[in-house]
Order: sequence, then structure tokens, then C-alpha cells
Amino acid sequence: MAIRMTKDVLWQALYKAAMLELEPTKLQNKIEPARAAIQQRVEELTRMTHGGSSVEEQQATDDARRNLRTLQRVEFKLSKPAGMIGKPWADGAEL
Repeated sequence: MAIRMTKDVLWQALYKAAMLELEPTKLQNKIEPARAAIQQRVEELTRMTHGGSSVEEQQATDDARRNLRTLQRVEFKLSKPAGMIGKPWADGAEL
């Protein structure tokens, strides 16, 4: 019997896996699926009608995206070019 993971739990599991990965060679392969799952969940929360979405989950997804960007910048020494300061990343968040 297969276990079905709901999308609200899936993004959290992928996020935790990325944040706890200690091997730099495996880290990017953990970050990308986590970012994609978080983005998908954000889109779902945005589509939910009045009172249907959790303010706490919205804050948690915002925090998770910010933490993954920070982790990626620190681990891979990524930074935005000077001309990109204040402009959004692909996921819509600003530096």
C-alpha cells in the first residue's frame, strides 16, 4: 500500500531534507525540488477562497523560500549582480 503525501506536507518534507543536507554535492539536488514544491503550495494557497488558507502556512512558506535562498547563497557563494538588487528572484522574492 502506497503512502500518499499531501502537498502541504510534501513541501515541508522536501524543505527539511534540503536544510538538513550536509553534503554540498547533494545540496542543489535537494534545494530545487523543495523550491518547486513550496512555489506550488504558495500558488495553491493563493487560489484558496476567503479564509481557506492558513496565515501560518503562508508565513512558513515565505520563511522557507527565504531560508533556501540564504542557504544557496552561502553554500554556493551566489549573489545577485549589482543591477539586480531590489528586483525579484524567479520565485518573486526580492533580495
